[in-house]
Amino acid sequence: MTSQATSDPKDTLLDQLYSHERVSIRAELALEGARFLQPTSFPDIGFCIYRDKDGDNWCLVESEQSMANRLESVCMRSPGVWVDDFNQLPVIVVKNEQGKLLATNLTEPHRIASSYILESKITNSSKSFKECFEKKIELLNGKVWPLDKRPKLEQLVFALDPAALLHGFQFVEWGVVGLRQTRLLHARLEATLAPEPEVSYGMVKLDQIEPGESSQEKTNMGQSISVKGRIIPEKIIAMFDIDVLGIRNLSLDDDNHSKFLFALALWKIGAFLSGKPSFDPRNRATDSSLRLRTDCYLSCNGKLRWTAGTMSDKQTSKDEQTLKEISLEDLVSINPTSIFNIDFSSLIKDRFDKECLGDDSGRQKDDLVRYAGPVVEVTYARDHNRS
Repeated sequence: MTSQATSDPKDTLLDQLYSHERVSIRAELALEGARFLQPTSFPDIGFCIYRDKDGDNWCLVESEQSMANRLESVCMRSPGVWVDDFNQLPVIVVKNEQGKLLATNLTEPHRIASSYILESKITNSSKSFKECFEKKIELLNGKVWPLDKRPKLEQLVFALDPAALLHGFQFVEWGVVGLRQTRLLHARLEATLAPEPEVSYGMVKLDQIEPGESSQEKTNMGQSISVKGRIIPEKIIAMFDIDVLGIRNLSLDDDNHSKFLFALALWKIGAFLSGKPSFDPRNRATDSSLRLRTDCYLSCNGKLRWTAGTMSDKQTSKDEQTLKEISLEDLVSINPTSIFNIDFSSLIKDRFDKECLGDDSGRQKDDLVRYAGPVVEVTYARDHNRS
């Protein structure tokens, strides 16, 4: 199946960026309403602080894994479907046996590779998602995957969960080498630190009813004391790197599908830096994408800089080393669904056999999932037998 690109004034910028093998975008962020911030923290490690080759102190504000989730969340609206700009893209819906929504591929950290998707039965079908998937990628006995079948995997994932090709996936259901995709869109937030960057203070919670420490589990009775740590940043940098060569080398139907993914990556970056609404499936709340946590509310002035080059070249030209300006509005206005007319409903039908799609006659897109794009519905049973 082919798709036609429609004329758009942003095609020139998109084509210019897409012509490179890699594109790096940098933005400087500002801390809103505070002098110190709370960076991401890791169990038994705390904050990630390091010194670079020039002797400057840096702190990791947001890791690659967390940024992948945030770049997914900015594309979502409640209860876990694409935002209206992308309401023609596919969604895989996981329900329980009573028909209640449990998750979607967008809310799952492993996306289409989630065990809750693979181990589910396709609604109104006799097939499990796992059975249909391994048949379409020609996995032999669930143990052997021929070397020449990689294109089938990439084409199937693009039809069902296109953003998974950007953020990566790994199918651990099968002990087979190759059923994974590395990230093609990398992002992280870092901050240079002030000369004396550490801020430590405490907090206490008083309980006038039951002041003594409660022995009950899962209760907030009693008094508690804890210590909080923050850092003072001098400069906060958002860094985004797109592996354009990797996107172009995906075995998709035509170049417009690859360019669609690149445009989607650019839109995600612009939406995140714009502070667009972001749906967090962990707490079911929607907030600004730049409100990361307590004492970490950021803003972007809209002035971005980008550089591009060739991954295979050890030496980059002077022109490639020069950072070029790009506006935040330009990124957000590159909407892949309006530039490329890709019929994902037809792609899904082409990729999946009829018996794997299930009978959708009489199926209602209820208020919980109300959505215009193609929906593949699977049913997860807690006592489902793993094969």
